[in-house]
Amino acid sequence: MLGDSIELLDADALQVVGLLWQPSLSGIRELFNGDRENKLGHEAYCDYFRRQWHILALYGDEQHAGSSSPQAITRLMAHIQNGQTREELMHPLQEAGVEEEACERSLNLAVRLLVMMRFGIAKHQVSPRRFLRWEQGTLQAFIHVLFEEVPKLSCEQVRLPKSFDAWSIANIAGIEIAFTDNIADHLLLVDDDTRLLIFHHASFLEYHRSKTSLFPGDLVNETLRTLALLFPQAEFSNQRRTRTPRRRWLQSLRVKHRETEHTVIDPRLALCGTPQGEDRQIERFRFWRDRLVILKQAYDDATPQTLGQWWHDRRNGVQWYTFWVAVLVLVITTFLSVVQAIEGALQVYKAYRPTE
Repeated sequence: MLGDSIELLDADALQVVGLLWQPSLSGIRELFNGDRENKLGHEAYCDYFRRQWHILALYGDEQHAGSSSPQAITRLMAHIQNGQTREELMHPLQEAGVEEEACERSLNLAVRLLVMMRFGIAKHQVSPRRFLRWEQGTLQAFIHVLFEEVPKLSCEQVRLPKSFDAWSIANIAGIEIAFTDNIADHLLLVDDDTRLLIFHHASFLEYHRSKTSLFPGDLVNETLRTLALLFPQAEFSNQRRTRTPRRRWLQSLRVKHRETEHTVIDPRLALCGTPQGEDRQIERFRFWRDRLVILKQAYDDATPQTLGQWWHDRRNGVQWYTFWVAVLVLVITTFLSVVQAIEGALQVYKAYRPTE
């Protein structure tokens, strides 16, 4: 029974993907890194669909929401895309005699599947962080207010160093990398700045690059640029034949996340291109700039706590060489002291027990 239920949900998820990710007529649209559109996958999104369906549509106890079928939810999503207000969306459901709570869950589910943001409170969702409430007007207007563009900087430009990537943030600054399905939590430092949340659904973002999007301006492209910044394709991609330390680390991170969080990480996370010099300028980020600045400050202020972190920390070359020369001198001095102590002990032993 469980297997049949999962298969049905997978089929329903593909229906939603068919609505959202319709291929271009030519079939040759380029993705953000130059790949063809047919390289897109939807395994991570289907996994997201199943989880959202369980916590909102089935409500944890097989009680369906107001729109109880994927077909009804996709129609609701289409109405949202067409610019209907929240009031216009709720009215037909209420006229059909559906309870207000069930109407709310149907609308929240449709919005979550459409824009991958945490709208509405889910009764059975574990560890809720921050929920969004859309109470009036169109969804597009709400999202545009939520993601306000930061004014252009007039001060001196700041460039993020090449060493500033997810691997360095984790292995040098000691900040845990965690993945999120909520784009509103992207690049957010939580738990006293010890965990960094990263929105990993690059395939979902690729869809919104080409279609009429509910997101403002250049938000989608900029989000993909932040993924390229944190996971440069030249270092993290599986397309490389050699298994670099960063590639192995990302693979282990994917496995760990799947085992502990039971979620699928989008494989296109490390296929967003490799940023060039100008792509690392803080000024070029208008939506995620504040969070990048906070993250860089936390990264710069972090001091290594373990020998492994000291070894990987090459941010200050002089300091790195000074530290390891001091360690080498300490090891040599300790070794010579031990050798000298052993020789002294042997001499004492020989003095009291001379050989016959």
